[in-house]
Amino acid sequence: MFKKLTLGALTLLLALTLVGCGGKKEEPKPDPKPTTQTENTKPETTPATTAEKPAFSADKAVLAYAQLFAYGVPEDPKAAGMTDEDLKPVQEKTIGALLQSFSAFPLSDENVQTATASYIDKLHAGMEIQAVLKKDDATKPVVEISLEPLDVEGATQVSQNSEDIQALSMALEQLHAEGITDDQLKQNPEFQEAVLEVIDNFTNEYPLKPRVSKEFTCKAVQGSDGKMYWAPENPEELAKFVSGM
Repeated sequence: MFKKLTLGALTLLLALTLVGCGGKKEEPKPDPKPTTQTENTKPETTPATTAEKPAFSADKAVLAYAQLFAYGVPEDPKAAGMTDEDLKPVQEKTIGALLQSFSAFPLSDENVQTATASYIDKLHAGMEIQAVLKKDDATKPVVEISLEPLDVEGATQVSQNSEDIQALSMALEQLHAEGITDDQLKQNPEFQEAVLEVIDNFTNEYPLKPRVSKEFTCKAVQGSDGKMYWAPENPEELAKFVSGM
């Protein structure tokens, strides 16, 4: 029973928490505070008050937001004026949840990082988030985001039917019954390899929904560095979209 609860925590977090608990993602803020689903989820910015034009194009900025919401690692965060301090709160919700889910197994810290990097790389390649500037406007440009969203329900079914997870569950239960501790398992190469293989197989089978597209209106905002950047007018809508909501 202990083992099943542990594995259940992993699969549930993979299927739900990794995409922000069904879209409840926060965007980074220099001074993070508890938020609700209806609160702004973008980096804390100031609406443009001058005629200064953002240095980066709107499509690159919105792409950075979409990637951040999807798996916590935008390719070009500078395009949206995101600093490390801006990224940290959102990454704690995405990558942090991922780390916690992998920690449900007795994995070494190094292997938790390995599993996390592998998951993010696969999600990045699989979702293939793309941004196209549909309307080049001086004040309200429009960007189309297209991607293959996560299929949370499908992932839950995959986890429930996984023979690998069931086998590892039985093995872990038996090891605990024999008095083997988690610390011992973290130092056991064979067990570590087995867990990484199970996680890898699960992420390989993680289903995605058919490709979809949606347009997002942007506005100019002032970043924490005082410069102007484009940002989606409704970041919560973008977060839900990339999460398959």
